[in-house]
Amino acid sequence: MTEKKKLPEQVAIHTYRKRHPVAAQVERQSRVESTRTALPERQLVEKSAAVRRGQQRVVTVPDADPSRAWNTFSQRQKELRQGRTRPRTYVKMAQRTYAQTGVYASSGRIRAVRSANAAQLSSPIPTRSGHRARKRRFWLRLISALFAAVCCMLAVRFVLTDSRFRIEQVNIEGTHSVALAQSIQRIDMRGQNIFLINVSALMERIAALPRVDSVSVSKQLPNRLKITIVERQPALLWQTQQGTYSVDKHGVVIAAVPTTASTAKVSTLPMVLNVATQQKTAIRPGTHLDAAEIGFATTALADLPKVVGIGTFKLYYDGTIDASNHDTGEAGSRGSYIVDSPEGWKAYLGDATDANPLGNRLIELQQILMVTHKQHLNVATIDLRYGLRPVYTLK
Repeated sequence: MTEKKKLPEQVAIHTYRKRHPVAAQVERQSRVESTRTALPERQLVEKSAAVRRGQQRVVTVPDADPSRAWNTFSQRQKELRQGRTRPRTYVKMAQRTYAQTGVYASSGRIRAVRSANAAQLSSPIPTRSGHRARKRRFWLRLISALFAAVCCMLAVRFVLTDSRFRIEQVNIEGTHSVALAQSIQRIDMRGQNIFLINVSALMERIAALPRVDSVSVSKQLPNRLKITIVERQPALLWQTQQGTYSVDKHGVVIAAVPTTASTAKVSTLPMVLNVATQQKTAIRPGTHLDAAEIGFATTALADLPKVVGIGTFKLYYDGTIDASNHDTGEAGSRGSYIVDSPEGWKAYLGDATDANPLGNRLIELQQILMVTHKQHLNVATIDLRYGLRPVYTLK
């Protein structure tokens, strides 16, 4: 039989740095004990300190059953895996607006969140989209616009066609002349719609009447017109072979004066006698004479009694004075005014085109009459048409 011999203990000459088996076992045990009831902190500190000192490890088993702890851990792991595999439920997203949340919406569609002051807002989150609301507002506005247009058309038609807005009464103010009032009433105004009548054209037709200086027309709803007249005031009477006419200061022939007229206003007007036998244009109411000549005659008639000192005289116009149908300044004259005195002398004053002013001519006439009166001369004519060189003749 062979006998086993005990060999002497061999000692390795090289040492390998291996992990201490006790430390490795402690790590494995710590992982197991993580699922069990945790040991008191003091025991763990003592155990780790003992391992570091190389002492023998003391293991205490808790009262809880380790199998139950492991089963609890595995149960939690199973529930976690089931939760991960469970299908997700998606929440319907709605766009957040300032009226619903109290803050301005960010870009994109986000979950509607009610802010702190959202409870104060009375409008809830709409169930319809903004596109539908805009479309509904568009149709409401379109229908409202069509309804308003139809109402306006009906109102305009009523105003323009109803008989209650046709002119029935014309009130004329500012004149006492029956002839002028009748002339205005003959203008086609009655029966016209008060909104369609042309006021400017009507004023032009009334202003063209010889007696009218200015006119204004106003509408009085529903069917009346008010016409205010300012009449022309005659400045003198102009007598021709065709008749006698009243003329205002602007040279407008107002009307013919009957030879039998005896009113106080007409009888007090000064008169100019036109002795010319021929006129280029016939004088009639509405025509315009030369305004400068009318002004010259008016001044001469007013200043002769004051400057010269003669009370009664006649003023003639020897020449032609043209008349125009419009006040355009085309009316001209060529002649001379003649003063016929009751003493038998005549003075030629000239006209408004002379360079010598009328005042100087009247002073010259006064001086000549004074000199001839002192010398007891019988004067026949005095010609003042030559500026500062007047000429007089004796009988």
